Amino acid sequence: YFFYNRNSLRQSIGFNLNSKLTLTYLGFIFWAIGSLAYAINPTEVLVNLSRQLNVFLMFFSMAVLCHGLKNKMVFLSWVISIILAFEIYAVLDQAIELFNSTGRIQGGQLKGVTANRNVTAFSLAIKIPFVLYLLHVIKKNWKKLILTAIITLGLVSLSMIQSRASFVAIGLISFAYITLQLTLYFKENKKIKQLLNIGYLLAPLFLAILINQTFLSKKGADAISRAATISVSTTDNSINQRLRYYQDVLTHFSSNPIFGVGLGNWKLKSVDYDKNDINGYVVPYHAHSDFIQLGAELGIIGFLLYLGIFIWAVIFVYRLIRNGELNLDEKVFHFLMITALGVYSVDANLNFPIARPQVLVVWALIIALITGFYQKEQNKTLKLRPNVTLSTGFLALCLFLTLPSIYINNTVYKSLKGQMFLLQDFNSNKYNVPLNQVDNIVPDIPNITVTTIPINSVKARYYVNAKKYDKALALLDKGTNANPYLYYSEILKSQIFQE
Repeated sequence: YFFYNRNSLRQSIGFNLNSKLTLTYLGFIFWAIGSLAYAINPTEVLVNLSRQLNVFLMFFSMAVLCHGLKNKMVFLSWVISIILAFEIYAVLDQAIELFNSTGRIQGGQLKGVTANRNVTAFSLAIKIPFVLYLLHVIKKNWKKLILTAIITLGLVSLSMIQSRASFVAIGLISFAYITLQLTLYFKENKKIKQLLNIGYLLAPLFLAILINQTFLSKKGADAISRAATISVSTTDNSINQRLRYYQDVLTHFSSNPIFGVGLGNWKLKSVDYDKNDINGYVVPYHAHSDFIQLGAELGIIGFLLYLGIFIWAVIFVYRLIRNGELNLDEKVFHFLMITALGVYSVDANLNFPIARPQVLVVWALIIALITGFYQKEQNKTLKLRPNVTLSTGFLALCLFLTLPSIYINNTVYKSLKGQMFLLQDFNSNKYNVPLNQVDNIVPDIPNITVTTIPINSVKARYYVNAKKYDKALALLDKGTNANPYLYYSEILKSQIFQE
């Protein structure tokens, strides 16, 4: 679509392509491509590259499409707020269902429209700044009442989900919003309205706490008690595990500062570091910090390029608010966008949103809006002229890269479906998949399961069971190359040699 309409979109494409944030992001993508040369498992690099390319194209597409969108701040904030309302409904519906069936509300089972409570929690939290912006610009009281109700129910949902990292995010939002209103109070001739606006967040927050402590805490959803466990104490298993992961990543990063293990390959190398604490084959798939994990995978340059995306976003917003020709509403919008980016950063330092599209899509929108506004302001002062040849070449490159990305994602999807059957047999120590279907039940990409067990080694167990040892050994050799740290292949080899 962009290529076909390249003449009418050339200004938008050119401006966004000239952005330092976009160029830094592109640098990160190309540096990640370079990790194919040194990765432990190059196939896993391809799988993760296709995902990273998709996210970049999502960001760039949003930046281009939002360029000429009228009243984009209010329109997109309403879109995000409506989506937030549906997500809140899904959480509340699950909570009611749990209470009716068990008499209790278990936060770990409140997954909303996602498959994990942490994903749901941050999907809710990152959208709250959009609602706060609408409360800033909307004049009608009945609309303000609806928006306040959305925030209240969102906070009640978070209190039931009990994701501690999301509590930190809400603390960040509260601090940023109070700071904003106090700043506006002193800047706007000390109008009492600015101080009263703090109530749009504090009132829902206090009401959510009141509801939680009065009605929900007795049902197993005590948010205060859960929040009280936020600390760096190593007596907490979850925190202790994260600290161990951080230490492993930093240890590897310090000894391999230039080149890492390859994009998406930390989950393989992490086995070598965490082997004394692993139960069964549950390996550390993620370091629970996207930034330092990318440092371990792509070295210092990859780490700085990824961090640079966030740094440029902060610089852009600072320049827009400090020096840009923006009205007050636009400045408030950008401050709240950087607050939402802060929520994502909290998630990125405690979890792994880089692998979670539910949150990534909002992140892509945020940096797309910031980039678009900044480039528009730059054009006013510098009178930038987009390079038509460069824009056309970039679109051609995107089309070229999209085709293998589609292929890889399609094969990964097929593999995930086949892995369901292979892993079900693996976990139950059964052989329900017929031997004549084993070879073709999954494609060649990826070559490890979601639990990092080499797929060829999982297939080999069927041939070991059928006493076709030569075939099994050939598959196991490939399995060792795919993941040389798990040693499941060697266990099967020992069984073969024993026989």
